[in-house]
Formats: sequence, C-alpha cells, structure tokens
Amino acid sequence: MADATFYTLADSRFFVGLVALLNSLRLTGHANELVVLDCGLREQERRLLEPHTTLVALPAELAARTVLAKPFLATLRPTGTIAWIDSDVIVTGSLSAILERADAGKICLYPVDWPALRRRRFAEWQQTFGLSAPPRDQTYMNAGFLALSAERWRPMLEHWWQACETIPFERVFGPKVDDPLWSGDQDVLNALLMSEVPPEAIEELPQTEVVFPPDMNRAEVVDAKAVSVALDGAPARLLHYTWVPKPWTGQAWGRIDMHRDAYARLLPRLLFGEDVVLRLEPAAVPPWLRPGVTGRLSLAAIALGKQARRGAGAVVRRLPHPLRRRMFAWRERVEPRERIPGELRDGAEVE
Repeated sequence: MADATFYTLADSRFFVGLVALLNSLRLTGHANELVVLDCGLREQERRLLEPHTTLVALPAELAARTVLAKPFLATLRPTGTIAWIDSDVIVTGSLSAILERADAGKICLYPVDWPALRRRRFAEWQQTFGLSAPPRDQTYMNAGFLALSAERWRPMLEHWWQACETIPFERVFGPKVDDPLWSGDQDVLNALLMSEVPPEAIEELPQTEVVFPPDMNRAEVVDAKAVSVALDGAPARLLHYTWVPKPWTGQAWGRIDMHRDAYARLLPRLLFGEDVVLRLEPAAVPPWLRPGVTGRLSLAAIALGKQARRGAGAVVRRLPHPLRRRMFAWRERVEPRERIPGELRDGAEVE
C-alpha cells in the first residue's frame, strides 16, 4: 500500500537492529516511508539513516523514558494507514494483506509472546488509565507490531499517549510482573483494546506468523537472499527478538546459538549484503556477525567456548542446591537472558 507509513523507535543501542529492520523491509518489497523516533542515536548513525528514513528527535526528558515513548507518534498527527514495528524486528514476508485490513478499519496485532501473559488484565486499569468501561477478558496482545487507520483510531492513539505520560518509569519491567503497570505502553494499549475498542474491530493475527525467541532455533531460514523464514512449515512474516541480550550485542555469544537462531543467521545478510539500502561497516558488530573469514573463525571460537561453558555447567549442577541456585542467579545478573521475570518461565534452570 503506497500510502501506508511505518513507525519505529531506536537509540544507539538499537541502531544495528534498526538497520536490519530497514533493510528487511526493503528486501521484502516494502518501499513505504519509515519514521524513526530518535531517542538517543549518535550523530554518525543519524547521518547514515537520514537518506533512508524520516528521523524525529524526541525531547530529552521523553527520550530517557524509551519504553514509554512509543505512543508519542500520536503527537505527530499521522494520517492514512500506519504500522508500528519495534526496532528488534526483522520483516520476513509481505505485510500488504495486514495493511489492507488495517485500512478497512481493523486494529491488527499479534498475541503476546509469553503464553502466561495472554490473560493479563487488571480491574484497576479503568481508574488508572481513565477508561470508560472495565477491561473485558480477551487476549493480551504484543505491542511490537500494530497496524491501524490513523484517522479512524486517532482518539485511541491520543489516549494511549496521554496515559503513558502518567506511568512512573521505574515501575516498567520492575521486579513484580503482577504490577498493573509492569509492561508500560503495552499495558496501556491492551487496556484500551479491552475497553475503548469494540472487540469486532480487533484483528488477532495468527501467532504462527511471528517468531519469538523461544522458537528462533526451530525457525527455518528458507531463503536468506529473499529473507524468507518458515516455522513448522508455515511462512513467517516477522522475527521479533523480545529477549535480551539482543543478537547484535557483545553479550549474545553465550546465550544465543548463532548457527541455529534464525534472527542471528539473517543479520549478516541484512547488514552486509550487496543489495541492501544501508550497508554497515563490519566493525559495527561483534566479530561473529561479520562477513568472511573473521565471522567464520569467530563462530568456531564460540563453539569451543560453549563446550567449555557446558563443562563448567556440569560441575555447577553437581553442587549443593542452594549454592547451585546462587551460581545461576549470579549468571542471570551478569548475562540476563530475557526481560521476563522467573515466574513466567517454565521453572527450568537456565543451563
């Protein structure tokens, strides 16, 4: 759809992910304008992005509240069909059918990645966010991808922004997941979807179309050149890396299987391919993501390093239980695996 506009947000920590998002959009046939809410990009990064994106600098006080800055897009008074895509997303298929449904009046989203969160709902949202009705029971949705008609849903977008302005930043992704404000802008969005939006206007997109980290190792890169991915034989439209560390960071080597993780496997193609619109210098990423001999040797070194880690893990697992728990807790502080607290995991220790 020629009149659809994409929006995202990034600071310098997400610059590499943003470049991957931009290049994946173009390689999958989306020539639409990409508007980037800039909450801390470096000057050199802005210069690289300016020919290919529309940069909107956020006020300093808002840029510091990155996880609550997403609905600032409402203040830009967008028109036509818009799609929000987080900057840790790779597009692996056409979004045109989704944009058409959004243009027709639907609000299109995917369910949240963690099944334990899909019934998330709090009665106090009504008073906290000034809702016209109590939130009804329905699927809690992921805010990393959202497509809708800006004119049709402008009051909702503005309400989203106004409510996020009131959330204390320190409560977002805090220690208690049962805090009604724990998920920040995503909690506000779902509260609005559960009260201000008629249920028939919500298009719950098939969760098989988006791959989250628990399934990254199972997803198949069907055609790296075409940025085509499948999960359980079905084509995927998006890879969304909701966990930390992100695959482009230096901490990722010990947590991510670079040979199997679909997002990590596509990164070198999206960052250094000769046909991408914005090609990075290899020094911008860790050695194992670089093209050529450097990347191959680094991956081999990582394989050896992981063997050593597994040996150390075997020793730790033979320790007395209290000491073993402390060792795993220490590693989680040093190398956090994801943003979800332990009570939302399956209860298994991280190896």
